[in-house]
Amino acid sequence: MKTTVLKKYHGYILLMVLSFLVSMVYPYLLEYLVDHILLTEQWEHLTWWFALTFVTVLLGGMTSFYFLQYTPIKLGIKNTFILERASLRNILRLSQPEYVKEEKGYYYNLCSNSCAAYGDLHEEIHLRLIGNVIFAVMILAVIFYISPILTVFFLFYMIVLAVISLNASKPLFHMQKDVVEKQDVYLGRSRNIIENKTGINALHVDGFFSDRFYDISEKYCKHILRYRFFDYLAQYMPGQISQIFKVCFLFIASMMVMRGALTLGVLLMVYHYMDYLADPVATICGIVMRYRSSKVHIDRVDNLDAQSQLPDQNALHKTEKEYLFKTESLDLYKGPEEQDYLFSAEKMDIKKGGLYVLKGENGSGKTMFLNFLLGNVDASFSKGDFHVSQDIDQTVMLTYPFFAVDGNLEDNLFGIPLQKALTEILNIDFAEKEIDSSNINLSYGQQQKLSLLRVLSQDAPVIFLDEPLSNLDIQTQENVIRYLEEIKGSRTIIAVMHGKELDEVADCIYTIKDHYILAGCNS
Repeated sequence: MKTTVLKKYHGYILLMVLSFLVSMVYPYLLEYLVDHILLTEQWEHLTWWFALTFVTVLLGGMTSFYFLQYTPIKLGIKNTFILERASLRNILRLSQPEYVKEEKGYYYNLCSNSCAAYGDLHEEIHLRLIGNVIFAVMILAVIFYISPILTVFFLFYMIVLAVISLNASKPLFHMQKDVVEKQDVYLGRSRNIIENKTGINALHVDGFFSDRFYDISEKYCKHILRYRFFDYLAQYMPGQISQIFKVCFLFIASMMVMRGALTLGVLLMVYHYMDYLADPVATICGIVMRYRSSKVHIDRVDNLDAQSQLPDQNALHKTEKEYLFKTESLDLYKGPEEQDYLFSAEKMDIKKGGLYVLKGENGSGKTMFLNFLLGNVDASFSKGDFHVSQDIDQTVMLTYPFFAVDGNLEDNLFGIPLQKALTEILNIDFAEKEIDSSNINLSYGQQQKLSLLRVLSQDAPVIFLDEPLSNLDIQTQENVIRYLEEIKGSRTIIAVMHGKELDEVADCIYTIKDHYILAGCNS
């Protein structure tokens, strides 16, 4: 467990040990009642014994509830939310090449189930495991003081309980990774239906998606049932082993009482301590079992943290010079294999402060080229040498699909300062409208205007625009074209276009044709 965002629990361990000490007083008081009051008929001690025992049990119950039951649960819940926040930050920090290596269902699962398992296990290992080891040692020390012979029996009992419990968990360890991977697929399929419900209904393909989900859910259900069987078996075994050993202990202790080696009160006291010992031993074994079976969850959270801190793959290609992008020869691929070839670029210079248009057929690699410049595409998808300005790190990009949050226009700028001049340029007539994020109540044109407002309102040196004029009315298109012409020179603009609307104001038009980038630049 490599996380540094979760704390250790030294103070809580001390409070837990004190709670254990309080609970260990009761068996001694029971022994005193039998051996020193009932059997000796010293009834005058009964009243103070009752008062002391009553207070001890009451105090023990309160401390046990708060420090042994509630506090670990509280810490586990807090850990889960801390890890979820940290994991979401790490996902946002994750480079796009690393992010796309996994399906979205993987990240949903990581931020929910993996963080919850990790949060609970961190508390269990650093609090309950340590506390229960101390408790078990304390009980053994008391038993050794009472009878070394019984100490051997108790040690044998602990070893048998630990070995059986840990071996019962082996199937869980081997099954957990498979279960989690199938859970990723299951969550991904359900997410696909939920997010695309409108489109599914519009095409009347409900049955197709329902059948696909039914198939994957049936397979997932079988794995879960098998996993749960071994999980509950592993939890059931320690209790049964304890019952068997308790019967054996009563036989041995009764023989010792019969021979005068043990008093009846001590027998009852040790029997209670044996009952007490079963709990920490089972708890320790359970924590080890859960750690082994949930290792896949721990690895996922730790790996995400490590991946989010990986250095920028394109850092070696970055420069402070006057151009945004420069290459003498570059081949770009849409994957790691050479058959995924997209296009070649030769002597391509994109200077700072210019307005550049990128054209080409659908699938020719226009948007991928922008993502390549941003570092969102793995550098291994290219061959050749290139240089990118440091300014690329401050790029804002108009991209799809559109997304929103519940709220008004200002809420949907996500903290970006509102520029009223831009609302006029973009003819935004929905400034007072309450936007519904789950069933977006904006037309496609309004969505495009809001997306442009988000991008153009930021004081970024580089702007990437993917089809900026789509879904806009003629007047708004003209306004946007004039605005882009005004700000070019102070910012570098690259726009992916299919039409000719920006051709006249562009400094250079790059066209991807027959797997080559052809340049048409104004002198």
